Amino acid sequence: LAPKPSCRKGPLAATHRRLGAAPTMRRRSGRGGPLAPPPPALLPLPLPLRLMLLLFVAAPVTQCRSWLMTERDLRGPLVAGLASRPRIALQSSSSEAALSPAAEHLLSIGFSEGQVRQVASGFGSGRSFNPDVERSVKPVLKWLSSLGLSELQVQKVVSSHSRIFRSSVDQYLKPIVQWLAAVGIGDDQIARVIARYPALFSFSVEGKLKPTVQALRDQGLGEAEITRMLVSFPQLLIYSSKRLTHRMTVLAARGRLASSLGSAMRLTDAKF
Repeated sequence: LAPKPSCRKGPLAATHRRLGAAPTMRRRSGRGGPLAPPPPALLPLPLPLRLMLLLFVAAPVTQCRSWLMTERDLRGPLVAGLASRPRIALQSSSSEAALSPAAEHLLSIGFSEGQVRQVASGFGSGRSFNPDVERSVKPVLKWLSSLGLSELQVQKVVSSHSRIFRSSVDQYLKPIVQWLAAVGIGDDQIARVIARYPALFSFSVEGKLKPTVQALRDQGLGEAEITRMLVSFPQLLIYSSKRLTHRMTVLAARGRLASSLGSAMRLTDAKF
C-alpha cells in the first residue's frame, strides 16, 4: 500500500497558498518514486459569466414572486367583491345556507334567481332581505296584481323597486294610486305608469307629486295635456320645481311646452 500523501513544505508551498492554489502533493509509488504533477488549480469565473449565471438563477425566483404578487392582487378585489355581494340567504343551524322565507316565496311564484338577487340588493343598504311574507310580501304582490299589472310587470316593479316591501299598502301605496286617479289617469293607464316608473312609490303626494302637477298647471297646461305627459313620461314628477319651472318657461316662450317638455327634461343643463 502506498503511504499517505504529504504536503510539501517550504517557500514554494507558501507561494502556492498566497496565490490561492493547492500545494503540490508528492505521491510515492515506492522508494525513490517520481513526483506526481500538481493538480490543476480552480480558476475563478470571469465576471460576465458570473453575472449570467446569477441572472439565470434569479430569474425563476423573480417570476415566482411576481406571480404570487399578481395572484394576491387579483384575489383581493375578488374576495372583496364576493363579500360585498347582496346576501339573500340566512345561515341555518346546519353548515349549508338556507334562503330567507321571502326569497323562497318569490322563487316559488316564478321569480328568477337573478331577480331575487336584484330584489335583495335594492331592499336597503345594510339590510338583509327578510320581510315578513304574510304581512308584507304577499299583500304587496296581490295589490299590484289588482291594479291590472301582468305577472311580468309585477316582477319588473318589485325587482327595480324592492323597497316597496317596506311600505304599507294602505298607508303609503294606495294614496299614490288614488292621487293618480284624481289627476285624471285611468285605471289601465295607472298600471302603465307604475310599470314604467316604480320609483314613484318613493315620493310623497303632498310634498312632491302635487306641487309638480300644480307647476304644470301654472304654465297653462290643461288637464288632458298633463295626463298625457304623465302617462308617457312619469319621471316628470321627480324633478325639482326650480329645474321644471325654468325649462317650462323657456319652452313656453318658443311655443314648444306641450310637445317637447318630456324630452327637454331628459337633457343636462349644458345641452339644454
